[in-house]
Amino acid sequence: MNSNAVYRMKTDGFHGELFCPIQDAYPGKALICFSGSDGKFELTRRLAAVFQSHGLTALALAYVMEEGLPDQFYHVPIDTLEAATKRLHDMGYEKVGLWGVSKGAELALTAGSLLPGLVNAVAAVAPVSTVCQGFTKKKGIMLLPGSSWSFHGEELPYTSFGLKKFPFGHVLRKSLAARELTMYDLYLPVVQKPNPAAVIKVEKIAGPVLLISSRMDTMWTSELAAEQVTDRLRQHDFPYFYQHLRYDYGGHLFVPVEFWMTKLFKGDRGENREPGRKARMDSLAKTLEFIEKWR
Repeated sequence: MNSNAVYRMKTDGFHGELFCPIQDAYPGKALICFSGSDGKFELTRRLAAVFQSHGLTALALAYVMEEGLPDQFYHVPIDTLEAATKRLHDMGYEKVGLWGVSKGAELALTAGSLLPGLVNAVAAVAPVSTVCQGFTKKKGIMLLPGSSWSFHGEELPYTSFGLKKFPFGHVLRKSLAARELTMYDLYLPVVQKPNPAAVIKVEKIAGPVLLISSRMDTMWTSELAAEQVTDRLRQHDFPYFYQHLRYDYGGHLFVPVEFWMTKLFKGDRGENREPGRKARMDSLAKTLEFIEKWR
């Protein structure tokens, strides 16, 4: 099998690249991974390569910013993940999981809840607990009047920021004072008081759930959101294994690779650089343990 098989929207219904290990340490299992609102397929490919190097089949998936996909985070079709999961199952992978960070974690949890049976496990890194309002980054950041996601042509319910326009000045002042990019104030009310219809129905995920957050994440409220997810799973007597790993170091871009964007956050630079790196790499070991136990 070609370890770098490529897939495109026009021919396959999704945009991705498959990384197959030389020796499969997790037979029958495959992980679809994707990054966040950076929209960079480069990071996604590097993540897939890391999982491949540890003996796991990984599909790097783009959901925006590539040919045939939206160029903004607005009505992004989850149908592409449906097509990708079906393809992997058709290839003989009995268990297909999702791994996403930041905006990708929102997508992983949402897609997992919508695709039970096709998605068999979810790892959400620096997550939120609600479907969020859409936005574009074409000219700075502009909020758009609708959901980030769609499925089978229908907009998913979302929690609005309750603002007419993106508060650029406020975010800039807060970020300069914090010496890192922060939108914590923007997301706190979204997570604390979401639209009830937009809260991700994580209890519908048909498999184990791993949540990872850092206490130093000031980009948004990932630790609180992860706790809300575990509370919801507990309240619904979720029948599968679930866990929330909280780390003291590491920033919002909590990825198990060395990537220049991690240094945008204080949790991964200066005196926090080495403990942040160790935390992120420990999360990789814990994720592989999670995949090993995944039945």
